[in-house]
Amino acid sequence: MNRLTPLKERLLLKNQEEYQVKYNYLKFPSPEEAATATQERQAILSAIESRVKWGFHNSKVDVSKLSKGCQLCGEGQWSCLFINNLCNGKCFYCPTQQSDMGQPETNTLLFVDPKTYVDYVRQFGFKGVSISGGEPLISFEKSLSFVKAVKEAFADEVYVWLYTNGILLTPEKVEALKNAGLNEIRFDIGATDYKTDQLKLAVGQIPVVTVEIPAVPQEEELLKEKIRELKDLGVNHLNFHQMRLTPYNFNKLIEHDYTYNHGEKVTVMDSELTALRLIQFALDQSIDLPINYCSFVYKNRHQKSANRQKHASIVKYSWEEITENGFIRNLFVKVKADDHHSIQRQFERELAEGKMAFSAAINRLDFHVEQLPEIKRLNLPLFVEYHVSQIFPQATGLNDFETIYLNEEQEVVVERRPAALPVELTAERLEVVEQLLNGKIGYDEPDDASVQQIMTFELIPEGLAEYY
Repeated sequence: MNRLTPLKERLLLKNQEEYQVKYNYLKFPSPEEAATATQERQAILSAIESRVKWGFHNSKVDVSKLSKGCQLCGEGQWSCLFINNLCNGKCFYCPTQQSDMGQPETNTLLFVDPKTYVDYVRQFGFKGVSISGGEPLISFEKSLSFVKAVKEAFADEVYVWLYTNGILLTPEKVEALKNAGLNEIRFDIGATDYKTDQLKLAVGQIPVVTVEIPAVPQEEELLKEKIRELKDLGVNHLNFHQMRLTPYNFNKLIEHDYTYNHGEKVTVMDSELTALRLIQFALDQSIDLPINYCSFVYKNRHQKSANRQKHASIVKYSWEEITENGFIRNLFVKVKADDHHSIQRQFERELAEGKMAFSAAINRLDFHVEQLPEIKRLNLPLFVEYHVSQIFPQATGLNDFETIYLNEEQEVVVERRPAALPVELTAERLEVVEQLLNGKIGYDEPDDASVQQIMTFELIPEGLAEYY
């Protein structure tokens, strides 16, 4: 058996822990099968290489003609408002239960009033807003009120799109959404057995019409037909995303003969290969319909990183830096009690300028990375730690936070919480950190768990998920 890195072994065990005894019902590839699937994927990628553009650390293809909504998603400049958690579709691949009307929510924050949501969008500088669910058309008037409020406040400065299965769409609702200024509507036609009757109502009315569906392996031949049909209908974009397994859809997915892949979450390996084959098919057939593959690693890595980046600057201290992966990096040394005064004298200017912070109570000197060469000469125990920013409706009381006032009546807080325990930088680990900071090495999966932790917090891995 091919040796797995310690990180992959931990992810495998995490996957087993999530599903317990049900894990034994899942089909994962043998090393030989994983190698064969990897070869197939590479053959597809080689065949389309000169005709597509990769983006977001090579986790998404084709990004040459993305809709503006997808561009803003990748850049972390959008807010997704879940208008409800109730759906009238029966999609077997749906990853979450959709049975609660609830209130409009994003990032743990509830927004009953569209005007307060507008204040939130303004305060955090979002350039895009998506209305999702559940199924937004179940709460049509509520969905419409949020679209209207955002567009009235920002006009073309904020791009607004809406996700729907289309079951409840009518010409009247299309007209209302059009008049409200909706920029894009996205249909999951998998919920309607791939019928396009409802979709046709929006073509020519809403400026951008997109179909966004999972790449379902057993529907590959049908999807080839649909690609042609969608192009002929005037659809602007087709987004395939990767199917993933969850405890909620487990019983439905295992009815199909899928091969699964270990990773940050369990995904359907066949779904990825299906999506890539369909992209190659459209290119080979010269079907001029922009198609992009939204892999799980793109969603899990880039969307989460972008969310962290959005809030991190609010709670970052002046001597800290934000990593590529959106975490707050802090370097510090442990100082002997006898050296407190000499340390304060030596770094008086840096302390005054906010490039350092000294705490006598815990014998600790925090410093900006620019001071690393000088700090190394002190020969003191050196550490790196990482924090993550998170937004809450109110403070938990456990961590430092900043209050953000949306308006006179509502506020939210951005907290910083430890992402993990500090790592002591031995000579070998310090060398890795310095090479990372200088851009001399990229992401890797080393045997040292502490170095792996640093890699994870610093960088976003390149490429699609490995098969195992």
